Amino acid sequence: MSVEKELYFFDADLWANQSWAPSLREYLKCFVAAGDRKKIGEATPSYLRSQRAPKVIKTFSPQAQIIIMLRNPADVMHSLHSQGLRYGTESISDFEAALEADARRTGRELQGYREFTNYPEQVQRYFELFGRESVHTIIYDDLQKNSAAVCQDVLRFLRVGLDFAAAFPQVNSNRQVRNFHLWAILREPPRPLRKISRALTPHWLRSRISHGLQNSNLAVRARPPMDPELRQRLQEEFKPKLEQLSKLLGRDLSGWQEASNGEDEDKSRASTI
Repeated sequence: MSVEKELYFFDADLWANQSWAPSLREYLKCFVAAGDRKKIGEATPSYLRSQRAPKVIKTFSPQAQIIIMLRNPADVMHSLHSQGLRYGTESISDFEAALEADARRTGRELQGYREFTNYPEQVQRYFELFGRESVHTIIYDDLQKNSAAVCQDVLRFLRVGLDFAAAFPQVNSNRQVRNFHLWAILREPPRPLRKISRALTPHWLRSRISHGLQNSNLAVRARPPMDPELRQRLQEEFKPKLEQLSKLLGRDLSGWQEASNGEDEDKSRASTI
């Protein structure tokens, strides 16, 4: 896997700023350490939401294998809201109010809470382009319950050795910004600083430095629980989509209509291998 996660190379339809996007040369540099490894991959969550990504990935690597992990939509939206507050893309701290506001947003102001969780359409795009035999789906609940078994299923899908023992520590716990002034500078550096950094450092190094500084400005804090009535309304709203997804995957997902799957992990992911 690329050392840096979330490379955002194939999802240009979602880019808010074209200038920061990696070039093909920068993208390929992320895999120079792979040598003669049998499989090479990267993980970028927005490839699932992007309508462009599946087509471009297919052109780039026709034999690519796709791994998609799906999580309870209500929990995904709640997580996205916290991330929006963390990175400054969401200005409304109340989750329910943010959902209502997002329904009226357009363009770059749109957070896309519901767009991120349109699973049947998103998964179907990959099925149609790559074939079901080249797309492996993981339900997040299964990873929580038995990570070793999920890992073995992935290894079998990739047709690689089964003797790899992976560790699954909890990562991406909910974090909040410590200093918003510093955060604003990191998010939109002064123009002279941007010019100097682009001239002296490659994209991957700029990204790594920026992520490091941003992470140092975050504190781990528990996310406020979702209002039970709001969760119930969201689950009713998602019910038709979940029924579609259950049929598409041949998997009973009615459990997502009952309880939370945890509040502190990251959102669902689509990974290309």
